[in-house]
Amino acid sequence: MRKNISHTKILFSTLLVSLVICFSLNTNVVYSQNNTGSISGNLIDPNGSIVTGLSSEITLTDTDTNVVYEADVSLLGQYSITDVPAGIYNLVFPISCCMYRTYGQENIEITARQTIQLDLNLEWHINLGTIGDDPGMLAEDMISQSGDLTGPPPKMLDGKPDFSGVWYNIPNRAPGFPSPSMQPWAQDINDQLNALGQQNSASYCLPQSASMSTLIFPYKIVQTDELIVQFMEFVTPGFRQIFLDDRTQPDIWNPSWYGYSIGYWKGETLVVESSGFNEITPGFGVHTEALTITERYSRPQNDVLLIEITAEDPEAYTEPWTRSFEARLVEGQEILEYVCAEGNDTSLYAQPVWRGRP
Repeated sequence: MRKNISHTKILFSTLLVSLVICFSLNTNVVYSQNNTGSISGNLIDPNGSIVTGLSSEITLTDTDTNVVYEADVSLLGQYSITDVPAGIYNLVFPISCCMYRTYGQENIEITARQTIQLDLNLEWHINLGTIGDDPGMLAEDMISQSGDLTGPPPKMLDGKPDFSGVWYNIPNRAPGFPSPSMQPWAQDINDQLNALGQQNSASYCLPQSASMSTLIFPYKIVQTDELIVQFMEFVTPGFRQIFLDDRTQPDIWNPSWYGYSIGYWKGETLVVESSGFNEITPGFGVHTEALTITERYSRPQNDVLLIEITAEDPEAYTEPWTRSFEARLVEGQEILEYVCAEGNDTSLYAQPVWRGRP
């Protein structure tokens, strides 16, 4: 009998400890849930309409701990960030170009067990709300309309990857991007150009980058065994050639905006080496005619193109500069004709003529 009573006491004690632990855990869960709040809302343009077509991330940063909470904004212009601990936060919705400006708001108070309704009233950016003139929104629309294009990448007859098709780089909504690390003389010129407003060569109907693949416009690749031609919309002159016939860089070459490009294969990766740039080709900071650019293209699946670009200039940079891009295949679209009218009103710029140097 004593043995049975002892056994019963042990079982009762074990059950009691378990109940205490469960109650404690549940209390912590309830407390945690009760100590969090949410924030949601819509993107609103200056006309009071909901903004659709922007799928960037929106972030909340705790002003005390610097912990970041984020969520995707839907293509319908709605956002919601849930389970955020009560506190004071800074909100940022980054937009790089071109219809709307980046939105930021500080000192937003998140209250426990409440949902804050906060619409983000976006301001017009450089194109002042011109419909269809935002390349980032156009990219997202064209990629979305193409649907599911996953599958194995196509091959040329010789077994090499085939990059042919219309592509669009996935938009990077973060405002700006890091410039190359420049030597003092080059950085000084770069700062002067920024002060003069002479970094936007497109406003003067001139090329926008030494490599088309860095730009957020649709481009088409036509590939043969010995030549690749890249066509791009919204840029001047809008095309370049990449030679695959084992030639080398020419001994004599008049420096040009896009330089001279030759390509070769390293396994499944196409390596493109370009040189012969003039010293005012934009897109890679202040540089000299010694600038060289190496691009690496790979197509891991049918609808994905990966691009890594490294720029080097021992006369102007302190180290190589590398950037990466990811493009998506677009179907049902073609590159449109683009004509840039020289002599546009340049009253918005401090200098009426593009010079490339202060």
